[in-house]
Amino acid sequence: MATGVITKHFSRLPGGLSCYPRLLFTSRPDLLSVVDPPSFEMRVDRLSIRAGHVARYGEACGFDAAAARSGHVPVTYPHVLAMPLHLQIMALPTFPLRPMGLIHLSNTIEGPGELRMDTPLALVVHARNYRRGDAGLLFDMDTEITDGGRPVWRETCTFMSRWPESMNRTGGRPPRPPKAPKDSEVLAEFPVTAGTAWRYARVSKDFNPIHLHDRPARYFGLRGAIVHGMWSLARTLAQAPDDGVSSRGARLETQFLTPVQLPARTSIKRWHEDGVAKRALCDVRTGRVHMLTYWKG
Repeated sequence: MATGVITKHFSRLPGGLSCYPRLLFTSRPDLLSVVDPPSFEMRVDRLSIRAGHVARYGEACGFDAAAARSGHVPVTYPHVLAMPLHLQIMALPTFPLRPMGLIHLSNTIEGPGELRMDTPLALVVHARNYRRGDAGLLFDMDTEITDGGRPVWRETCTFMSRWPESMNRTGGRPPRPPKAPKDSEVLAEFPVTAGTAWRYARVSKDFNPIHLHDRPARYFGLRGAIVHGMWSLARTLAQAPDDGVSSRGARLETQFLTPVQLPARTSIKRWHEDGVAKRALCDVRTGRVHMLTYWKG
């Protein structure tokens, strides 16, 4: 489903904050009228990873800031590096879906190369692969970072725009999210608050109001503000980062199952299944899984 590709090249990474008025107030077509939407491509020819920003990201997500200052780049960090281009695409008047109503369903990250600080990199982001699902219209936001033309990091975020309630095709209540195995290891337990969301928003430039205020979150059908899904993933990987997720060639698969309603108390659980390392961010009270991530190098 595509009628062409809309492209834009930047000589340097643009800002993201200036996009928010267009993200919030640009009118979008009725979802049911969206047919053959275009693909979008945003490209930055030259950028670099700065240790100071990686350290601030590490502090917001629970990574070792000292390791970041010494050159270690968390495998989830490039997502925030690419965020301004995600916002640039969604802010375009030709982008057909309402950005504030999008649901982040899943995420895939691959690291075929080494992410190095203070090295000229190129970044390209595509919004494409639109398809219809039972609950809404899905598309992929694909990101690739290259170093001297060689791919060093790739990501696919799958988003969904929900059908109107009158078009609900799920045939009843959604299934309950799973629970981690009873014998899984609890790595940590901690509160998640509005302060958590604001710290991540400042470092990631993701100021989507559903993460920061109850009222806009309720407007979009939530019970209140929810923490960023990519913070959940990063925080889960930051705890005891010794399972090989950052090894070259590893493929990290993540499913966002239920949002973390603020405030919350969560736990990180770890287990192995058929040779695959798995982790989950869970609700302490109910045991339900908010987010599940797994990898095999």
